[in-house]
Amino acid sequence: MQKIYQEFNDKGLELVAINGMDDKKTIRDYITKNHFTFKIGLTGKKVGAAYDIADKYGVQAYPTNFLMDPSGKVLWRGVGFDEKELRTALSKAGIK
Repeated sequence: MQKIYQEFNDKGLELVAINGMDDKKTIRDYITKNHFTFKIGLTGKKVGAAYDIADKYGVQAYPTNFLMDPSGKVLWRGVGFDEKELRTALSKAGIK
């Protein structure tokens, strides 16, 4: 995800990760270890906001990824991470 973010951020792509399963220290350590520069919601374990978002978008497994347009419309949804699928969805959305 970091590679995709770095490649497409200057073309308008924003990336926000939300983790409602792990504690804040685990999340921070993971961010630091992997040198992530995109936004990450540090909601921590069992905190309402992440679960509200997961419920709203029907998240059943992690990671679930969404490509959304600026208005919030879901253009693509994928469970797990498949770089080829995401690149195809980005291309269809006009981000190349």
